[in-house]
Amino acid sequence: MIAFGIHGHRYGHGFTPVRWRRRRTALAEVTERVLVGEPGDEVLRLIAHRLRELLGADLARIMVLEPGDVLAVRATDGTPDAIPRGLLTPGGSAPARRAIRAGRPTVSGGEPERPNLFGLFRRVPHDTALACVLDAPLLVRGQTAGVIEVATRRGGRRLTRADVKTVRMFAEPAGLAVARLRGREQLRRVAATAAAAAGQGSVRRALDSLAAAAVARTTAASCTVYLLEPGPGAVLRMAGGGHGHTPPSRGTALEAIAGATPVIRHGGTGTREAPARGAVAAWPLLRGTTVIGAMCCHFPAGRRPGETDMAVLEVIAGHAACAVETDRQRAAARETAVREERQRVSRELHDSVSQALYGIALGARTARELLERDLAEPTGVVELAQLAEPIEYIRRLADVAIAETRTLLCQLRPESLEAEGLVAALTQHVETLRDRYGITAEATFGSEPETTPEAKHALYRIAQESLHNIAKHSRARNVTLHLLSGPDTVTLTVADDGVGFDSQGTFPGHLGLLSMHERAREVGGTLLVDSRPGQGSRIRATVPAEP
Repeated sequence: MIAFGIHGHRYGHGFTPVRWRRRRTALAEVTERVLVGEPGDEVLRLIAHRLRELLGADLARIMVLEPGDVLAVRATDGTPDAIPRGLLTPGGSAPARRAIRAGRPTVSGGEPERPNLFGLFRRVPHDTALACVLDAPLLVRGQTAGVIEVATRRGGRRLTRADVKTVRMFAEPAGLAVARLRGREQLRRVAATAAAAAGQGSVRRALDSLAAAAVARTTAASCTVYLLEPGPGAVLRMAGGGHGHTPPSRGTALEAIAGATPVIRHGGTGTREAPARGAVAAWPLLRGTTVIGAMCCHFPAGRRPGETDMAVLEVIAGHAACAVETDRQRAAARETAVREERQRVSRELHDSVSQALYGIALGARTARELLERDLAEPTGVVELAQLAEPIEYIRRLADVAIAETRTLLCQLRPESLEAEGLVAALTQHVETLRDRYGITAEATFGSEPETTPEAKHALYRIAQESLHNIAKHSRARNVTLHLLSGPDTVTLTVADDGVGFDSQGTFPGHLGLLSMHERAREVGGTLLVDSRPGQGSRIRATVPAEP
């Protein structure tokens, strides 16, 4: 039976004006979600839900082809009792694979006694609980990227050719959503690659990676990243990229920087004397409201960047700005750390080594004055007891100065940490604490912990800062150190019986506790401080163990 609407529209194969309006409303809703840029997974879930409602099906799901020829279920709606979720093995969904190979919708199952409808039905059982399964491939840029699958249970309605048409109508926005999903995943991989390169300490490597990604994922022929040099004037420095042939583009980069907005210069058609040139597009690298550089992309002759190119390049420019800003923050943090370490060493030299050297000079001057006075007297002879006292004084101070110097060198370059491990470095530090300050220190370390070199270094610096604070401020008589290695964590505990402090208070200008917290956090660990005035203190640092 074929029905016609009031305006002459034909609603064949089971369609009525009401169903037609419902389908049109649902399609408009999905299209609007796609146009406003809603995440691809959300759009796919909406499509699955609307298709199941429109077709009166028991199940609707959307599967996407992943690397390795694996179908991954990205959206499901209905009652999937007999339908697997998540990843499907290659060939694990026979009807879906058949639709992908055929490149057109297919319907599997159906009632055996009924003839095939327009050649769409095949009596191939999909599942004992299902009566009919409709699969329609999704296309992204002409390539099959997945499949929409709709199914009904035994006793439910049969899927018709009109249902196939309905699914086909939703296949196009579903393909756009899949393309958006793939684009975001590609950009996440680009960001991860850039972050890994930046984590290795080379912003140039990160920018090179991003520029290469811009060329690989768009129609651009080359990409170059320029950074503004500090100081007066707009001086550009090429910082990364330069992949492929790179015509002069500093002028376009300066325009984008000056206006803090993207600039596109379309190439000319070319003449005999001057060949045609492609478009040049520049994106400013922004950190907040500050422009720190620009990313320039050159396109082949006669080609302009499309909307997809613009979206991808804008995101990559954002990642490039993040990489540059992260590198600058790291450099500033390193400079601050070096400055603070220099100030600490300066204080240590002034409070210990310089005082000892001053005492040595004073003792030597006293001994010399005794000898000069004796030589001035014709009958006088200096008694050994008189010289012994300043000489012994000099010897003691020299020993102190040597010990202080070794302590400072150990703090600056703990070679034992790299060569012999964390336990040896902590043992040496505890011995220094005993000899230098006369504090009773009890240490229980056990075997060398199984964790990363970064975590060992963090634990060593936390112990160093803790012992420094104990020696300088706590007036403690006893200190205990414990290093415990567990299956998942390594824990360092430093406790003393000193005067203690308010661990919940703030201490402007004193960065010791803050730096210890930051060191633990940087290696994925935690730091707990337990202290009260008059009750000593206890610091516990926990870092992950390396599997």
